[in-house]
Amino acid sequence: MLLMVAWRRPGCSLPDDDTSLARWARVSAKTWARIRPRVMAFWTLGEAGEWVQSRLSQEQLRASQRASVARENGTRGGRPKSLKNKDPENPAGLQKETQEKASISISKDNPIVPQSKLDIEGPFREFRATYPKRDGSQDWAKAKPRFAALIGKGIPPDRLIASAQAYRAEAVRQGKLGTSYVKQAATFLSGSWEEYGGASDAEPGNDPHPAAWPRNLPAPSLVKSTWHSGKWPRDAWGAEPGEQGSRVPAAIAAEWTAERVAGGEGAALAAGLRLVEAAEFPAKGTSALTTSAHKIPRAAC
Repeated sequence: MLLMVAWRRPGCSLPDDDTSLARWARVSAKTWARIRPRVMAFWTLGEAGEWVQSRLSQEQLRASQRASVARENGTRGGRPKSLKNKDPENPAGLQKETQEKASISISKDNPIVPQSKLDIEGPFREFRATYPKRDGSQDWAKAKPRFAALIGKGIPPDRLIASAQAYRAEAVRQGKLGTSYVKQAATFLSGSWEEYGGASDAEPGNDPHPAAWPRNLPAPSLVKSTWHSGKWPRDAWGAEPGEQGSRVPAAIAAEWTAERVAGGEGAALAAGLRLVEAAEFPAKGTSALTTSAHKIPRAAC
C-alpha cells in the first residue's frame, strides 16, 4: 500500500508522518510502531524530510519517459518504426508504456502480493514447520493465502516465523502443545500473531532484536526467561545457550550463565543466614534449654 501511495504522490515519496504511514499501511498505530523499522528499511529519508524508494523512483522515471515519447509520436501522426536497438532504457511506442503502467499500478482493494508462488513457498514451509502442533486440523489451505497477504502488506516473513516460535514456546511452557487448545494456523495469522514475537518485551523505541541476535529466535527476554524456567523447546530453538551449535550468541549465553550462578549463590547465602539467625535468636516461646540442646558444641566445630 505504501508503494501505491508513493507512486501517486508528487515526487514519488511519502511524508515522515507515522500517523499517515500507519493509515496507508492499514494497520493500527501500535502495530505500525512494531513493524516500522523493518518496513522503512527499504526506504530512504531525503533531505526534504520525505521517504523515497530508489527502485520505485526509477520505475516512475522510466514510465514518465515512455509517456513523453508517446506524446511526441502522437504529434507526428503515429509511432515511429521499431528501432534496431532494443535497449529497454530507450523505449519507443505507446504499447510498452501501457504494459509498464499495468505492471506497476496497484488496486486499492488488493494488497501487494508476491508475483510468484516461489516468493512465499520457502518462508511458508519454515513457518509451517515451526508452528506448534495441535490436536485437530490446522486449516493450512486458509493459512497459506493469509500468510501471503501479510507478506504483501510489508510484514517480513521472519517476523511471522518468530511469532510462531514464540507461540510454540508458550504452548510448551503451558503444557498445551499437541492439544486442541493450540490455535489453528489460519486463526493465528488472522491477528493473533501480533501478540507474539517479543516486541512487547523491549523498552519503547528499542529494537527487540540487537545486532548480534539471530533473526530465527524470538526476543532475547523471552528466550532468556524460557531457558531459566528449564523448559527449553529444543525442537523449535535448537541447542540450549552455552551448548555447541546454539543459536544464542556465546557472549550473551555467558552473561546469562553468570547471572544464573550469581542468583544461585545469593539464594544459598540467604538460606544460610536465616539458619544462623534462627539458632542465635530463637523464636518467642522457645525455652533456652531447648535452644541450647540443638546448638552445635563449639568444641565439635
